[in-house]
Amino acid sequence: MSKKHIRRIVVILLAAAAVAAVILLNPSRHKSRFTEETARTQDIRIHYTFSGNVEPDSSRVVTASGRGTVKEWKFAEGDKVEEGDAVLLPKSGGRYDAPMDGTISDLYIDEGDDYLPGDTLFRVADYDHPIVKIKVDEYDVSALSRGMTVDVKVQATGAVLTGEITRIAQEATVNNDLAYYEAEIALPQDGTLSMGLTCEVSVLRASASNATTVSVGAIQYSDDGKPYVYCYSRGNEIVRQNVLLGINNGSIVEIVDGVKSGETILIPPSNAKMMPMMRMMNHP
Repeated sequence: MSKKHIRRIVVILLAAAAVAAVILLNPSRHKSRFTEETARTQDIRIHYTFSGNVEPDSSRVVTASGRGTVKEWKFAEGDKVEEGDAVLLPKSGGRYDAPMDGTISDLYIDEGDDYLPGDTLFRVADYDHPIVKIKVDEYDVSALSRGMTVDVKVQATGAVLTGEITRIAQEATVNNDLAYYEAEIALPQDGTLSMGLTCEVSVLRASASNATTVSVGAIQYSDDGKPYVYCYSRGNEIVRQNVLLGINNGSIVEIVDGVKSGETILIPPSNAKMMPMMRMMNHP
């Protein structure tokens, strides 16, 4: 067989393979492999989340100014006191007073015990004004401001409280080359907040009302990174529709342009399988 005939056969085979590939790879021939969903109108809210623990807004520890022996405790742990109340009476006379309004959280020695100068005697904490302290990444701190209201979920009870940011550190703390800012959130004390409870603080980052949305899995990307979805044409064929994306919360994504609410969107079985297919269709 001559080289001319061989070249002709090769060209014919290549042409046939290309036609077969286009036919086989046409998405409309694989309708049964797609899952359908309907573009919906709904609100999207994206939040920053931070973890922290409930603690008193302030506390003071009282230490001994000299040597002595405890004669009497006037209050027990858990009792509320006002600034100036006599809390401890030494045998030698005098008294140690509450340094602030609050609750006696700890009595560090018992009646009849001796103490030396500098020994800790008792602690008063403000449990009526609880706070949560959070660590905010340097890239997120600009989204927070003093006076901002935030949602605080108490993990143990499931209760969601409205807190207010009362303090944001002026300087970052650097730890292992990572910088963060400490922020404080004031909480309403409804009688259920015990110190130490774990909380999740949620700060609104972005929102879109009445947005056209599809699931994140419905979005495909071309070789040059442009997003698109599969949908039906007027002839009921599966076609690619370029879209402009807005915000997403990890589950649903806002479609700013390209798809209307109520339209049927088709999701391929997996992006990994469809991407090579689309590369071949785009570059025969």
